[in-house]
Amino acid sequence: MIDLVTGATGFIGSHLAERLLRQGRVVRALCRAGSEEKLPHEVASRPQIARGDLRDPLSLRAAVAGAQRVFHCAGHVLDWGAEEDFVEMNVRGTRWLLEAARDARVERVIHFSSIAVFGTPSPRRFDDESPYGASRDLYSRTKVEAELAARAFAEQGLSVTILRPAVVYGRRGKWLEEPLSRIAQGKMFLLGGGDGTCHPCYIENLLDATLLVAEHPRAVGEAFIVADDDPVSFRAYFDAVAALAGRPLVRRSIPIGAARVLASAFELAARATRSRERPLLTHAAVDMVTTTSELSMRKIKERVGFRPRYDFTQAMCELAAVIPPPPPP
Repeated sequence: MIDLVTGATGFIGSHLAERLLRQGRVVRALCRAGSEEKLPHEVASRPQIARGDLRDPLSLRAAVAGAQRVFHCAGHVLDWGAEEDFVEMNVRGTRWLLEAARDARVERVIHFSSIAVFGTPSPRRFDDESPYGASRDLYSRTKVEAELAARAFAEQGLSVTILRPAVVYGRRGKWLEEPLSRIAQGKMFLLGGGDGTCHPCYIENLLDATLLVAEHPRAVGEAFIVADDDPVSFRAYFDAVAALAGRPLVRRSIPIGAARVLASAFELAARATRSRERPLLTHAAVDMVTTTSELSMRKIKERVGFRPRYDFTQAMCELAAVIPPPPPP
């Protein structure tokens, strides 16, 4: 039984490949040529490697051949960049992968989406029945288009399940590694006092949900939000990261109005110079971390019986035991 994992060199994909290998599954990792060195050792030493790219439909057909399940983790996950890059990776590449899966008669496809489909900024309250948002950032918009493609293939008979993770954190993840580094260097700051709502999703909870829906008959054709259940403020989130780093709590803060002015200036400069580098601050980032909202996981709990194994405090305690504190600045 072969499981194809796209994005296996990335955060979610690499953790998923490791979990599948521990379950005794045969894992085929889709990797761009030359990127195999990014695979964790446990993954690099054991799976089949399928060299390919979401922008190359023939390579996707070769990767899918003979697979029973496809876990589509790959995507363009940024809050800045060229529209064509987002469309190629998140929309066109997803369609090509789903076409290949349909034609190869793959048994199950798990498509990783995001709560960003409900809008950035998030609505005040949302659940899996909420409408798609009308966001200005390209990531959110193209993830909506990718979901629509997945739904269209489901209507054609492909067994697809959509997962909508919240803010996924854990070892090797940017939501942990980047603030950990910035806090250690004394370069971290809050926006609006850190009062915005963070909906954390520990990687282990996401993997539990993934493996559950990949086997559950009532998950076919459905979309599910996945998170740690209880939200925290971004201030509380970064407080926990500071504790991991053994550093003082972050209390420097930029008012929201000033953050908007800075984001406009940085984005304008990036456009003027046609820079492909992410500006230091973007409106999408401000939207995300300053909005207060409430999500519901009622659907995944009721339909397939999912319960998060970790709450935020338990997850951070586990991470404290496995992540060494950064060196002194």
